[in-house]
Amino acid sequence: MAVIVVVPDPDTDAGLPRIAAALVSSLRAVRGQVPAADRITVVEFADLRARPESGPIPVEGLALERSVLEGWWSAAVRTGQGRGEAVPDAATALRGTAHFSRQPKPPAGGAAQLRRYLTDRKYRHELRDRTQGCIGAETQVVVGHGLGGLIAYETLCAVSDSVAVTLVTLGPALCGPRVVFDLLEPPPRNNQGDWPAAVRHWFNIVAQTDVTALSRPQLTARFGPGIEDLMIEPRSVTDSLSTYLLDRSTGLAVATGLSAEFR
Repeated sequence: MAVIVVVPDPDTDAGLPRIAAALVSSLRAVRGQVPAADRITVVEFADLRARPESGPIPVEGLALERSVLEGWWSAAVRTGQGRGEAVPDAATALRGTAHFSRQPKPPAGGAAQLRRYLTDRKYRHELRDRTQGCIGAETQVVVGHGLGGLIAYETLCAVSDSVAVTLVTLGPALCGPRVVFDLLEPPPRNNQGDWPAAVRHWFNIVAQTDVTALSRPQLTARFGPGIEDLMIEPRSVTDSLSTYLLDRSTGLAVATGLSAEFR
């Protein structure tokens, strides 16, 4: 069973070798423990993502996509990446932000992927089941990026008490617009999200340019004290999984989770 499990955003095209190499490089840079290659697992979602949706998107789903895009645009305006509180087409406006200007996929695609996860129960549970199948009693660190951070969170809320991990979320959808937070499973109570019983320690890392995670970049506001929230200045404006993994803060967080003293 893997010691480190990486849960990428389902839209991520980078394969296991590239992701594992970035993580190992980061661990070596901070002189952390480096697990053997077969002890690092990257959850694969390509087959599930490629399967077409069944039927037309309901009106409520389209409204959710618009709310997500508008939330991202509001975060862009608040952080100086965009101008104007309201725009007729947030998806188009977001293309000019530092985050999306060099992303291979448009903002609308990211919002659609998030909407599909939050509204398609079968798809949601398939992604979580795939993730849960990679996590076991020997797993020490779970890393989740983008929507993968949300998937990791919901999965860890449902695993058995035999699992005890450090959770490292990188630009997670958990930090996105309020509409996403409100649709979490389990649902928030009194504006507070549940703390997964399997999580002993939680590091949340958000890049200054990552508008998808800047609605509420400090997760302590949504999940209570105990989370180490870190804001970083990325080497690249793409804010991709590899960029996050190569940051020193990520290396330190993962290395800390692997250390015997921390466990």
